[in-house]
Amino acid sequence: MVIEARLDSIVDQFSDLILSLKMLFPHTDLRFVLDVMIHGLLHPDHKPKLSIEIFYKHGIDLKSKADALYRLTDYIPTVYASEGRLVLEPRLDLADVQSLSMDDDIESLAGSVVCCLDTLLSRRKLLHL
Repeated sequence: MVIEARLDSIVDQFSDLILSLKMLFPHTDLRFVLDVMIHGLLHPDHKPKLSIEIFYKHGIDLKSKADALYRLTDYIPTVYASEGRLVLEPRLDLADVQSLSMDDDIESLAGSVVCCLDTLLSRRKLLHL
């Protein structure tokens, strides 16, 4: 009974977290946000390398979006004009991802932490605790 109550409490807190993240990271895959958050907790002094894919709404000028992303990240995005998509692999933290997600021209933003060997080893260690 006590364990069930604790689990219910955790689920409620997680639901609140998800709702908050949806507001702070519009148009963004929350699994990506959670991965960046976890990396930040495990490695607070390290900006991870991310693989980011952004789909824009129909009719958006992708060249200007690519230029803006370059100025923000110092990485040149790959432009897939026929798909309305930009792909880039910058080093960003959670606040940078949040800043990216605020663009109302975005249809969806997703990605993954591709970082470094240390991150992969840490993840492996966590799985065996």
